Amino acid sequence: MDVASLPNSAESLSPKVKTGQVPMRRVWGMLALRSALTFTLLLLVAAIYKLAGSQDAIAASSAWWLWFVTIANFACIILMVHFARKEGLRLKEIYFANRSSWKGDLLWFLIFSAVTAVVAMPPGTLLAGLLWGDPNFPNAMLFQPIPELAIFPLFVLMPVSQALAELPIYWGYVGPRLQAAGMNRWLVILLVGMVLSVQHMFFTFQLDWRFDLWLAIKFLPFALWTGIVIDRRPTALPYLMAVHFLIDATLPLLLLFAAKGLPLGM
Repeated sequence: MDVASLPNSAESLSPKVKTGQVPMRRVWGMLALRSALTFTLLLLVAAIYKLAGSQDAIAASSAWWLWFVTIANFACIILMVHFARKEGLRLKEIYFANRSSWKGDLLWFLIFSAVTAVVAMPPGTLLAGLLWGDPNFPNAMLFQPIPELAIFPLFVLMPVSQALAELPIYWGYVGPRLQAAGMNRWLVILLVGMVLSVQHMFFTFQLDWRFDLWLAIKFLPFALWTGIVIDRRPTALPYLMAVHFLIDATLPLLLLFAAKGLPLGM
């Protein structure tokens, strides 16, 4: 497969970066979008809790983090559609959707899935054990009770929007444009992968350094791995999005368990 010929490849985007059709301030803004938006929402809700007399407004606000992420996901999708049009592209090209390459993409999907089983959840479990002596300790901080009626829409909205937004904005939009601007591909993987990992701290920030550190780096191996795979095989992105959907589909269920006072089972 000739990756350079894809409309969303760094090679195809390079002339658009040089002419200003793809301004770099837009690319950097999209890189920071998810962290900035979710953290702003968390602080706004915390302010409401504080005005209502909450003794720990930040922690109370962080309980709503799946909604913060869902709102950010829709913002990402809308902006990707908008900016793609400005750049003469369609959203499916940001997703690197390509039916003709499915056989090779499927092979990369299988490789990705096998390695993901090792790099997605186990690092966070090990890190929690190091920080607290109990790998399950931070789960109660991560999943706090909120009204059950606020959870049910998340069963559809959160995993679907997450699959369509998170990996695509980082590896489908930002990554190729940083490369098109001349940044080394490995530096792009490192930079974007670090932001992809650290963003989790802003989703559900609390005044606890161990919890924030855990959130910031627990997904770093997974983030770097997704960047490596998509750098090598961009058209595998839709398959990785499907895996991401399956991983995140369990999150509203865990939040519902917390609301009902049930064990999280993690």
